[in-house]
Amino acid sequence: MLALVILGGLIWEVASPDLGGKPSHFTVRKAKGALYGDMPSPAEPSIGGTVKETIVPETRYRLMTLKHIPRIKQGTPMPHPFAGECNNCHLFVGGPGPGEQWKTPIGAALESISKIKKLGPPLLPSSDRPHPPAGRCIKCHDVVVKVPIVRKKGGFHWIM
Repeated sequence: MLALVILGGLIWEVASPDLGGKPSHFTVRKAKGALYGDMPSPAEPSIGGTVKETIVPETRYRLMTLKHIPRIKQGTPMPHPFAGECNNCHLFVGGPGPGEQWKTPIGAALESISKIKKLGPPLLPSSDRPHPPAGRCIKCHDVVVKVPIVRKKGGFHWIM
């Protein structure tokens, strides 16, 4: 009987992630932290990190939603980081007009409904298209981009 209990314990230990036992990412360090109340490092920012952030701040970003994408001239320099072919988002000056891209009949119907209210969820410019061609993405989706937050340079900010 004791041999069966030991054998069962060994099987449980070996196959525990599959059987719902302890998670595979559970480590001795995390166990000691749970038992002794230690926080796994790094849990808090260091003093040096705060000073470094004051002197050389990291670039922080915020999300911005694009509701309209301007026409561009072919051959002009790119005003933003590369996010795929230009004609995925932009129309060219002197090129085909809006709505002249190839799309499926269902895509055309969804595009016409999206003139009233955009049906698709917001997406990033680098997103893969999860459906057949349906015209330009901006017609049915809002495009969300990361924009750096510009900090004003003006010396120290005193907190009172």
